[in-house]
Amino acid sequence: MDFNGHMRDAFYVLLISFANDQLMDELGMGPEYLKSTGCTLYNLDNRIQYRKEAREGDPLRVDMRLLDAGKKRLHLHSTIYHDSNNSVLAVNEAVLVHVKQPGGPRAIEFPAAVKTMVAERLQRDNAAPKPHDRVGDIGITG
Repeated sequence: MDFNGHMRDAFYVLLISFANDQLMDELGMGPEYLKSTGCTLYNLDNRIQYRKEAREGDPLRVDMRLLDAGKKRLHLHSTIYHDSNNSVLAVNEAVLVHVKQPGGPRAIEFPAAVKTMVAERLQRDNAAPKPHDRVGDIGITG
């Protein structure tokens, strides 16, 4: 909490970062992937809009969608909700890039197994309408 009595702005981003970690695990790119391949995801672009305050003790939830994917990039849309009343507290969009750390870091394409999991997640997430609360002009190419 900050001196205004609400969650510090950096902690909204930290909460989304933890949700990114969970997505990375779901897509086969968690800590074991890094250990075995030397590859991981780095943030290229990260934008957040703060909508309402989170106060101490508020139950929070992050819903994340994969909006788009390229050969080596993911475009994510995340919403932080107050879990009791479903109000939107913040909206985030991020572009992450797949990198090989040794000898770099340098951007490289996703391996076939990851591409498959990304395509499945993208199909599932895009079955619903695109979010109406986009954050600026952000996206991926390639």
